[in-house]
Amino acid sequence: MEYNLDPHCQMILDEYRDKKQSFNTMLKIVRDQLEKCVKDNGLYVTAIEARIKEEKSLAGKLELKGHKYKSLDDITDILGARVITFYTDEVDKIAALVEGIFEIDWGNSVDKRKLHELDQFGYMSLHYICRIPKSLYFDPEDPEMNELRFEVQMRTALQHVWANIHHDIGYKSGVEVPPAHLRNLNRLAGMLELADEQFSNIRR
Repeated sequence: MEYNLDPHCQMILDEYRDKKQSFNTMLKIVRDQLEKCVKDNGLYVTAIEARIKEEKSLAGKLELKGHKYKSLDDITDILGARVITFYTDEVDKIAALVEGIFEIDWGNSVDKRKLHELDQFGYMSLHYICRIPKSLYFDPEDPEMNELRFEVQMRTALQHVWANIHHDIGYKSGVEVPPAHLRNLNRLAGMLELADEQFSNIRR
């Protein structure tokens, strides 16, 4: 399929096509490692998800802001994984395990739980940008696989619900949300944050 891309963005899309098999191999490694570490540590999570960005989705991203990226390596969510926990404190437990499995690109990782001001509520998630270390997997015929970056998101089930609803209403719809409804969304985010905190307190 051809898209309405300038030469630079088309080059990035072609690079994606060339590396698709490497990302498919990485997908299995990442998902298997996340499932293993959760099981081996006796944790019970809501879900472990992993996917490779579809070509159509990448093309749409390049059409909107392809000028931001020098190459495919600058797009860190071609491979994305997500671990959804029940409790807030388990997000940090999962994060510690991920740190022990993969190489973390700290300069590009972000803890969005800490970005809000005292009177703000909204998207809450921990994002790690990672690489597969050679000690975990190395293919001499595809050494670049250890340089390709991927994203692991960690958040609670309530944070996940809010993020999906907000994305569906405020982003995917393509319609500008009126300020009154945005305020209601933020109020609901605050309620869910409080519920997350209380569930963890009650369990402790």
